[in-house]
Amino acid sequence: MVPAEPTAGDWSTDPQYLALDGRRLAYETYGDPTGRPVLFCHGTPGSRLLGRLLDAPAAERGVCLIAPDRPGIGDSDNADRGIADWPDDAAALLARLDADAAGVVGFSGGAPFALACHRLDAVESVTVVSGSGPPGVGDRGRAQRAMGALARHVPRLCAPLVRLQRWALGRQGPDAALDLVADTPPETEALTTDEVAELVQADVLAATSRGPGGVVRELGLLAEPWPFELDAVSVPVAVLQGRRDTNVAPATGEALADRLPDATLERVDSDHLGTLCLAAGRALRGPTPV
Repeated sequence: MVPAEPTAGDWSTDPQYLALDGRRLAYETYGDPTGRPVLFCHGTPGSRLLGRLLDAPAAERGVCLIAPDRPGIGDSDNADRGIADWPDDAAALLARLDADAAGVVGFSGGAPFALACHRLDAVESVTVVSGSGPPGVGDRGRAQRAMGALARHVPRLCAPLVRLQRWALGRQGPDAALDLVADTPPETEALTTDEVAELVQADVLAATSRGPGGVVRELGLLAEPWPFELDAVSVPVAVLQGRRDTNVAPATGEALADRLPDATLERVDSDHLGTLCLAAGRALRGPTPV
């Protein structure tokens, strides 16, 4: 008997779509529909569903959180696009939503995609939460480094591992998915720890719902030199880094803040995902003057 295909369950929603040169970009909005626009760049593996973690704090703070699936992720069509191409997709999405001024939040592997948006006229600031750094800046966990190297140099061998992870997470349940990003079960303003675990599982499963191609490509991109220099980032950046993060070493946040021209560093007493949950309000506020 063939095992049932794992799904994102009740957390999966019908996205909206933006047409881009023969392909579709899926996205969802959270928080206050009429609020200040903030673009959310999900992690790797991850999807637009993780934006649900920020739904309540976004609504409370008058923020419209715009959470797209990047190409090949979730419900977005696949395309051979890198970090340098992402700002064009982001600009088209912001224009579609009439957002002529916006903030950007990048979580974990979404950090380079968020920072790449600095060149857009509409982007006023960037917040990096538990964010990966380019090679040679800070450090990521051993497993992340190994998968990144495999995805970059032998992607055909990485794809079966991503499929296997998806199958295993579908069978093992929410706690196994949560273990990938948190040492301690986090809680948000609106979700219980069990609900957060279920959402994380749904998020990872949604990321590979159309196959592993998009995730494998992003793992490889994160292991390559970024297509821009950190000292070229021209907008204020807030770096939020967990003191107990075992996915992205605390030294990474410190190194990013040190190399970005206009950055503040805030240390959060939590792990990888816990930093996003605990500091959600701070992340949505963006950089503040020192």
